[in-house]
Amino acid sequence: MADESVTTVRTTADACVVGAGPVGLLAALALGRQGWQVTLLERRPEPAPGGPPSGAPAVVNIVQPVTLHLLNQLGLLDRLTEGAGIIPGAEIYFGGHLAARYRYAELDGSPVPHALSIRSFDLVRLLLAELAELSNVTVVWEADTQALTRGRDGAGSTLTVVTPEQRLVVDARFVLAADGRSSTIRELAGIPAEVVPSTGSYLDVVVPSPPDWDGVARAHFGAHGYLLETRRAEEGLVLVWITDSVTAAQVTEGPIELLVETLSGVVPRLADWIAEHIKDWDQVRRVQHHFVRTKTWNLDNVVLVGDSAHGMHAFGGQGLNTSLQDAACLAEMVDSALRGDTAAGIERYEALRRPFIEAFQSLQVSNTQEPPAGAAAEEERAPEFEVLALGQPAIRPLIADAAAFLAEDNGQHRR
Repeated sequence: MADESVTTVRTTADACVVGAGPVGLLAALALGRQGWQVTLLERRPEPAPGGPPSGAPAVVNIVQPVTLHLLNQLGLLDRLTEGAGIIPGAEIYFGGHLAARYRYAELDGSPVPHALSIRSFDLVRLLLAELAELSNVTVVWEADTQALTRGRDGAGSTLTVVTPEQRLVVDARFVLAADGRSSTIRELAGIPAEVVPSTGSYLDVVVPSPPDWDGVARAHFGAHGYLLETRRAEEGLVLVWITDSVTAAQVTEGPIELLVETLSGVVPRLADWIAEHIKDWDQVRRVQHHFVRTKTWNLDNVVLVGDSAHGMHAFGGQGLNTSLQDAACLAEMVDSALRGDTAAGIERYEALRRPFIEAFQSLQVSNTQEPPAGAAAEEERAPEFEVLALGQPAIRPLIADAAAFLAEDNGQHRR
């Protein structure tokens, strides 16, 4: 029986976005700037001014030039760069030997001459500030979505949401599920999904940047697994070690000196620096990643975006990048559908995107298992730098269209 003491409020929206992480915020902002009525639901409490969302991990991501271009179209790049670490390029090593050297500024077609290492909550903070300027976007915090009646044959969907203050019923023409790998909306919509934990191990540790370090990201492949040295926003140097679970257990069950020895063996030029600055296991962060595979990314007017559609491992740094690209492209397609375009392209986008995502997930799986032997086998494990920097070739035209879409702002709903 319903609690009659709780006030029920019914509202309508052109789009209801669920999840106020970077992906959901970008989608809500893109649609809001087009003048659509947007309701954004987030289960966590509203973050304190200047701070991360409650319960959100201090995640740092490498954002590639193609994704930075999308954020630049929203007017965010300069502000985002202020608290970020600039990454001018990358180098790939196999068995300790330099195999490839890349610089973003030398890459033909790169819209930005570098990548950025950013804290996710810095991006969240900037996107929230932009949303606060729009009177047609309503953000509901501590929103627990309990029911979803999916629209069919062009009809809208209805979400039933409980907050500490009220029971909210949202009638929405489109629902965008950006609520992560354990997506409530995906489950309520009846979209089958497989959420599989990675069999490998991911450890990272942050140390101060060496005085002579140039900021270049360096990926080391070898018998140890995979080690990445790169910037952690503006905080210093982060060493990310991805290996099979057996090797990780052998190291992590021993003294911290064993980890120091392992990392120093991979990057001898940093051996003294690593030994000086890694002293305790409390400095080491261990993360369990998951792969998400769903039967479909779109059912009637419910659209899965980002991790709710295709959660990834951190290897290759493409999780946030592909998700933000998806959010921009799908927001443009939802905009077209709201304007009456029956061929808006949402299904076509999935058809183009899914094979790339699944192939990349397979590459990530191979890099979290026992490493193959031989230099040739090692080289097969490295993703193509151009694809990381500029995005999947098949959807680059769609990303270009989305970039132009993000730059549009009718300005009619600014406070």
